[in-house]
Amino acid sequence: MKVKVLKSIGLIAGLLAICSPVFAHHGAAAYDMSKPVVLKDAVVTQFLWINPHPLIKADYKDDKGNVEHWTMEMGSTPASQLIGWTRTTLRPGDVVTLYVWQAKTHLTVGRFNKVVLADGKVMRDTQTGADNGGRADTGVGR
Repeated sequence: MKVKVLKSIGLIAGLLAICSPVFAHHGAAAYDMSKPVVLKDAVVTQFLWINPHPLIKADYKDDKGNVEHWTMEMGSTPASQLIGWTRTTLRPGDVVTLYVWQAKTHLTVGRFNKVVLADGKVMRDTQTGADNGGRADTGVGR
């Protein structure tokens, strides 16, 4: 009986070890976390307050006048609420400065870092919105 119990425990432990990556959540490995890209005077086109991550969609004109359509994911919706975010923090048409950790593929997608609203208020992400010493201009200009 004791041997059966030990074998069962060993089998369960082995299965958990094999299956644990299935339960792991994705990280920031897809993003270039060395410096955020700064999207000055970006226009919010959509703010999706959804689970598991809210999404910010914005249009940004590059230095040549070409419009780039950006999509940024935030931390979890509940964690965002805890630091002051609501479903109405951003609205379509808002002109803001966005800081985003761009995808390593250089597509116009990334992980949201922080936003400077028109009134100067700074809203950060739940995990990647580092203070940067209080400077709102840290990052790579776009």
